[in-house]
Amino acid sequence: MRVPVYPDDLIRNRGFKSLSKQLQERWYGSTPISLAEAQKALARGLGYQSFHDLSEASKVCPPDAPVPLEADVRQAIRSAIGTTLLPETSLPLDQQKLERLVNDLSLKKLVAFKRVQVSQDPGHSLLSKLVRKAQPGLSKEHVQTLEKILAESGSLRDRALFACMLGALRQNEFLSARMQHGAAVYGVKIRDTKKVLDAIPDRHRSVFEQYIKTSKLLDGEYLFRAANGSGRSLSPDALRKICVSWARKADVDESLVTPHSVRKTTYDYADLMRQMSERMGHHSVNTSLVYAVGLPTTSSTVH
Repeated sequence: MRVPVYPDDLIRNRGFKSLSKQLQERWYGSTPISLAEAQKALARGLGYQSFHDLSEASKVCPPDAPVPLEADVRQAIRSAIGTTLLPETSLPLDQQKLERLVNDLSLKKLVAFKRVQVSQDPGHSLLSKLVRKAQPGLSKEHVQTLEKILAESGSLRDRALFACMLGALRQNEFLSARMQHGAAVYGVKIRDTKKVLDAIPDRHRSVFEQYIKTSKLLDGEYLFRAANGSGRSLSPDALRKICVSWARKADVDESLVTPHSVRKTTYDYADLMRQMSERMGHHSVNTSLVYAVGLPTTSSTVH
């Protein structure tokens, strides 16, 4: 048994990372466990040899991977905790506490179980749910206002971030991008084109190139770095706060300004969906919509 795990599950405070933190914080032993120990036990419970094995597998996990029954997964996690954590802490196995700990884990945070939950939702077709979720909340007028506000701000970094979103890049594509031989290249293997600049709209390329030039980024450095300059990339949470600041300055509803919503307003978005469908062999509009909103799907969930 192996539970499908996707890159989105490994983002801080999401999916697997959130479950590991929950396991660490609610550990009932007299001796605390580290986050690494919690990740190791949880990874084994989900069917992987280690957290590294899980992380590598997530990069190539197929969107239609079968999802085991939740009860079976919880039983596997109980066994993994018993063999991974308890021997290391020399604690007796308290079955009641262990049962409560495992049952409290929010498995629905994992993308795979979200997918199952959506497909089993009675009274609502998957297509109707996805169409509603895919409805654009951010208009092109909003985008024009945001562009004007950012141009007036003088922040090349913010304008470069916005250019990436307008280039129909996914958040993980531009946040993981690094410098290589003077050009920004994807840190995740998703697109056919290697350079980020290839996706930037023509009218924003000069600003994007100016950002790279003035930032004096070295090879191996992230295109968008964390504020503390510790060699880490800008985090999704930090990006969310940046988007909120844009929304407030532009007097736009904060919930509407996200990388995904900006991406959906671009002229290239519909063409991107068509190409995605062709490359993955999909011929159903329903299936393409699933990818558009970021949920993996199986043939059994789309009709």
